[in-house]
Amino acid sequence: MNGEETNRDLTLQTSTETPPERKPPRWRRYLVPALIGAAIVGGLGWILFNRLILPIMIASQMKPQPTPVPLANPKAATIEDSSDYAASLDSRQSVTLQPRVSGQVAAIFVRPGQQVEAGQPLIQIDSAEQRAQLASRQSATQTAQAEVESARADVAAANENLRSLDARRATAESNVQLAQQEYNRFVQLQKEGATSQQVVDQRLNALQTAQAALREASADLAAQRAAIQRAETTVARNQRAVEQAQANTAEGAAQLQNFTITAPFAGTIGDIPVKVGDTVSNTTQLLNVTQNQQLEIQIQIPLERASALKTGLPVKLLNEKDQPIQTGQISFVAPNVDPTTQSVLTKARFANVGNLRTSQFVRARVVWATRPGVLVPTTAISRLGGRDFLFVAAPFNASGCEAPAAPRGGGKIEVTPDQLVAAQKPIQLGRIIGNEQEVLEGVTANDRIVTSGILQLQNCAPIADAAQIQRPPSP
Repeated sequence: MNGEETNRDLTLQTSTETPPERKPPRWRRYLVPALIGAAIVGGLGWILFNRLILPIMIASQMKPQPTPVPLANPKAATIEDSSDYAASLDSRQSVTLQPRVSGQVAAIFVRPGQQVEAGQPLIQIDSAEQRAQLASRQSATQTAQAEVESARADVAAANENLRSLDARRATAESNVQLAQQEYNRFVQLQKEGATSQQVVDQRLNALQTAQAALREASADLAAQRAAIQRAETTVARNQRAVEQAQANTAEGAAQLQNFTITAPFAGTIGDIPVKVGDTVSNTTQLLNVTQNQQLEIQIQIPLERASALKTGLPVKLLNEKDQPIQTGQISFVAPNVDPTTQSVLTKARFANVGNLRTSQFVRARVVWATRPGVLVPTTAISRLGGRDFLFVAAPFNASGCEAPAAPRGGGKIEVTPDQLVAAQKPIQLGRIIGNEQEVLEGVTANDRIVTSGILQLQNCAPIADAAQIQRPPSP
């Protein structure tokens, strides 16, 4: 029994064991890497062929084309011999107003930055006390004028009385003459015995009475004349009192005007440091009025340029892009030199057309002289071996080139006599003006030059005007 169980166990063990695996062939291990490598090599070969070999084959079969470039004539312009300086702006009219009187600010009629006209009220200082004083002076003037009129009436009445007294005296003189004649006649009659002494005495008494009346009339006339002189003196004194009263009134009125602060000229209001209710005096700064329509710049010109300074030289104000925004002329040249800076103070006037302000720093360009010249873009200038060049477009037969430049890919190119080529010409440069530079020698305004893209050119390279090349229509 044990032997049978042992055999059964061996049989079951044998039937449950896994049969041994078969190993694949060796060539199948390298099949996938080989396929991947072949794909990579094929792709690289295709890229090399497409990017390098094929273009070379096409280029070897195609005729080289002229390089399209922008062409233009140099610009004829007026070249300025000028110098740029830092300058400061100053207003031709700018004042800080201060009151002439003391008092309390009653009203402020303007605000900072406001435009005002000449004579426009700005600030009112309380003037109640001054108005009361002016009313009192006006009353005193009226009283003095009334006294003058009264004195003149007295003079007129005295003159009328004088005329009456003068007539009375004339009558007295006539009576004296008549009495004198009567007395003389009766004296003669008495001598002849035709009348008595008593009658003569009566005539003498009548003469003496007439003479006494004449003396009284003369005395009254003299007294009246003295009274008239006194009355006229009173009139003169009262007239002087009127004049003094009028002067006091005018002074009071003028002082009353000082309580109203007005604009001395048309301009712009600056800061107003006072406010309503503040007590001010003649040392208090009320506000500033500035007229910015006309500005004056001050330029310190170095001493080495002082000999060229003169009134009338053009001066240009420049903005942050070095572009002129306004042009004026030198109106003042200081006769002396600043010992600290060794410079000469120069002034020029400008109309303010922008947002320029007093005390602002600006850049000013003084134009010493002008001359005709030629300008080219700075992008057209190349530098080689310490020299400056321009590419000038010209027909091959007139360019001075012996042969056209070989294309960059090699080979030889043939051109017609009228084919444009870029002839490299040496030039002498002058001033830089913005994005252009002056050419002193080498080209004229009639030449056509390559204005940009010069890095892709070489001397005598065939070119074409980019502006004349027809672009294909867009789909």
